[in-house]
Amino acid sequence: MLVVAVVAGCTGEPAPTTTLLTFEPYTPTAAPTPTPEPDPDEATVPPERPDLSQVDAETAQALAVYFLQLYPYVYATGDLTDWRALSHPECVFCTSVIGNVEEMHAAGNHSEGGLVQVGEATVLGGEEVWLVSVPMVQEPSATLDSTGGIVEDIPETKSYLVDVAITVVDGRLTIRELTPNRT
Repeated sequence: MLVVAVVAGCTGEPAPTTTLLTFEPYTPTAAPTPTPEPDPDEATVPPERPDLSQVDAETAQALAVYFLQLYPYVYATGDLTDWRALSHPECVFCTSVIGNVEEMHAAGNHSEGGLVQVGEATVLGGEEVWLVSVPMVQEPSATLDSTGGIVEDIPETKSYLVDVAITVVDGRLTIRELTPNRT
């Protein structure tokens, strides 16, 4: 510790008071820790694709669940490869998603969040047509522009009972139609 004292000389005037200045020893601070990169949005990670090689009720159920989990992924990434491959050409919902995703990404936007959690699905039908009902909860999401600015914010969690019609085309299962019913 360094102490500095100021003392007045003998001039016949009243002695000034002594002022002590103290300085704390220099202690170097730790190097700043780098700011970690944010984790990528989970919606940009594709869901695990199930084995869809069989044509049966169990595979129809797995397809319906996978297709619902694929929904936030296509909006986040613009990757419509599996969505198109699994959609029947006359599926109105499937086609509207394709158009919306293409329009969003052409404008330089993308979605974040909106992951889905599915409950236990029920399957009706058999042979060549199945109706799979899936309870689903979708987390909040947002549409962002290329600079990260919010274009649209969807802050609420939504619950649905989704009816998925699945048919067989050329020996493989396809999504014929999807109807989300808000609960």
